[in-house]
Amino acid sequence: MHDHDREALAMFIDYQRAQNLAATTIANRRSILTTFARTTGTLVDCDPFTLRRYIGRDARITAGTRRTERGALTAFYTFLHDEGLRADNPALKLPVIRVPKGKPRPFTAEQIDTLLASGAYTRTRAMILLGYYQGFRVSSIAAVHGHDIDLVSQRIRTVVKGRKEVWFPLHPMIAELAATMPNDGYWFPARGGRAGHILPSSVTNLITRAKKRAEIAERKLTPHSLRHAFATDLLEEGVDIRVVQELLAHEHLSTTQIYTQVSEQRKDAGIRTLAARDIPTSSGRGAASIAA
Repeated sequence: MHDHDREALAMFIDYQRAQNLAATTIANRRSILTTFARTTGTLVDCDPFTLRRYIGRDARITAGTRRTERGALTAFYTFLHDEGLRADNPALKLPVIRVPKGKPRPFTAEQIDTLLASGAYTRTRAMILLGYYQGFRVSSIAAVHGHDIDLVSQRIRTVVKGRKEVWFPLHPMIAELAATMPNDGYWFPARGGRAGHILPSSVTNLITRAKKRAEIAERKLTPHSLRHAFATDLLEEGVDIRVVQELLAHEHLSTTQIYTQVSEQRKDAGIRTLAARDIPTSSGRGAASIAA
């Protein structure tokens, strides 16, 4: 990467921090922009054709990934233009990327039981429980602190997307778990002499290892699938979708509605509610003709 590209990227990072964007958002954008610069050999001085060629590369890249990359590139070049570091904004000529409506990929109850019984260590089991019983993302799981648990009001605190602090109802299983975890420190402290809690990627790695040990072969199942299972099972039990929306901290109900697509079990049960009828064995036309 050229020096002026590094300087521009550093200024963009400072700008995002001043916006109070989440550290994960800033890190993801930095990774995307660094990879883009390494692949194309340019960053600040990029033209619209190079941007389009990069976004449209390799057919195996998902539409969701393309949209995420487009968002990072658009934010960067908009910053350059607004700051007077470029006379134009080449990202304005990027086409809108249509992403198919997502489908949930939940773990089944049996798979979760297998995960917990797969030989996973205590802290990995605790992560699995937080993912399923509280519907936490890996970023929230990694950051759980003893002070986030209020056993009197039966609430648990976390920070959701948008850097918002939210208190959720505490599931009894997590209240029971809290009795075995630090009440004045992080549940999953960083190792190697580092302060704070472990990284979200460490949570992902540990749960993924548990999945491998459990011999769960479905590639689409990820640690986030515990959150999908949380939402899916709540809806299966008849919990109102607006309640599920609040428990997931979804800003828009349409995001929660992807979970209403499941399951085959509900479809089977639904179609069987139509009562059976006695079907005549013949048309009866012959008897009617003889009578006439």
